[in-house]
Amino acid sequence: MSASAVGPAPTLTRAVGLAVAASLLWAAAIILIKLGLEDIPRLTFASLRYVVGAMTLLIWRTATRGRGLPRFTGTTWRWLVALAVLLYAVVPATQFISLDLVDAVTFNFVFQAGIPLVTALLAGAVLREPTSRWEWAGVAVVVIGIFMFYPAVPRGNEATGIIFAVVAAIGIGGSNLLQRIVMRSGEVAAVDAAVIPMTIGSLGLLLLALSVEPFPDLGVRQIVLILVLGVVNTALAFTLWHHAMRTLNALHAGIIASGQVVEVPILAWVILGESLTAGRGFGSIVVLAGILVVHFSKAAAARSQREPAERVG
Repeated sequence: MSASAVGPAPTLTRAVGLAVAASLLWAAAIILIKLGLEDIPRLTFASLRYVVGAMTLLIWRTATRGRGLPRFTGTTWRWLVALAVLLYAVVPATQFISLDLVDAVTFNFVFQAGIPLVTALLAGAVLREPTSRWEWAGVAVVVIGIFMFYPAVPRGNEATGIIFAVVAAIGIGGSNLLQRIVMRSGEVAAVDAAVIPMTIGSLGLLLLALSVEPFPDLGVRQIVLILVLGVVNTALAFTLWHHAMRTLNALHAGIIASGQVVEVPILAWVILGESLTAGRGFGSIVVLAGILVVHFSKAAAARSQREPAERVG
């Protein structure tokens, strides 16, 4: 698709605003999930959110690009299916199970802290990308923040919920790499990289949910909550984010997304009444600092790789 077909890329100021809005919508989604889990079974809830999101994106894609599916190679389809299973089935299932067992602040902390750890480990093993000393330093700071947040070993439901949050973080780290593999070939448009895996994964998760959970008797409140999560916090948020990525570089995107480490505790305190102790608050700030070190080191590494090529050219 040509640039003229999709319009000009947003200005930097507008792109930052769009990305911040998407990040806030994803942070708010955690709060809405906690509210919905009071009445809706977790796997059914997770699947319905992404089914609604996928249907919304499909309608939008059909209106803007036509009905036909693009033609991909068999390898690309395998990567898209793998992304569907990981990002839109495994991750939502583990997220919702974790949020059903622990408070929003705890889930978000473990989830956000785990992503840079997983990405740093998998990038070298899967993509053969070297991990710099600064990146490892940022990872070390994240680990220190985790120990500050958890001075004692969690037990019972909290420990189980944390394990599911870790699995969700591993899924996000792995899906980030899969998305880079899919997009690196230039064969798949950004909207297709979102809508195709989301449709496949969410429908698969819904089939699983219907086989293990009774379908709930949804009232107006539950239906509105699912629609808001699917349309606003999923379809709209992903659209805003992908549009912003036409202008923002990886550093900008990483810094804005990491703001959820702070955004979720504030929203959970205001809306859910969850308390945040000084130790947990300071631990969250330390983890945020570690995540930012990782993002800045990745940006520096990418810049150093470009400079020799620019000098040669």
